[in-house]
Amino acid sequence: MGVRPTLFLRVPAGVPAGVLATVTMDAAMVAASVLGGSAFRSDRLGPDMIGRWAAGLLRGRWRRVDISREPAQRGELALGLATHYVTGVVLTQAFLLATPRWRGRRGFLAGTVYGISTAVFPLLMMFPSMGYGWFGLRSGEAGRLNRIMLVGHIAFGVGIGLWARGRSPLGLRRLT
Repeated sequence: MGVRPTLFLRVPAGVPAGVLATVTMDAAMVAASVLGGSAFRSDRLGPDMIGRWAAGLLRGRWRRVDISREPAQRGELALGLATHYVTGVVLTQAFLLATPRWRGRRGFLAGTVYGISTAVFPLLMMFPSMGYGWFGLRSGEAGRLNRIMLVGHIAFGVGIGLWARGRSPLGLRRLT
């Protein structure tokens, strides 16, 4: 009987926590659109728009007039979902790497505050690049876009607070 070599792949803690935090964000945004109706729903922010935007970035197109009025691109939904989840994982891993400087405070409040702070990226970078202007002011529905973004990023932060600390709400073992 020989010993077979085993390959262990070490997955950074931000991967499972980031995926779960992003799922938490998506669930909250779906719930908000169902419960709040059109006040929390916009065709300008779906994963297809994120995919269209990401496809343009990959081709070197940094600015749009209004991305929602451009024709759909093949594979934009899949690219949008991948971009959304990869971003969630990267932001969660950044939180986990930064929290030792916060004396190890990875609690619910720290995660929520961090999640809210991540809304700065879409509001000041993604929206202008999509042609919506800062804070979506050129979109014609800035209030709605900001409301949707805030709900999503609060939920993302709550997800980080729940999933990136010692025990998950489902009683799973430590993810970090």
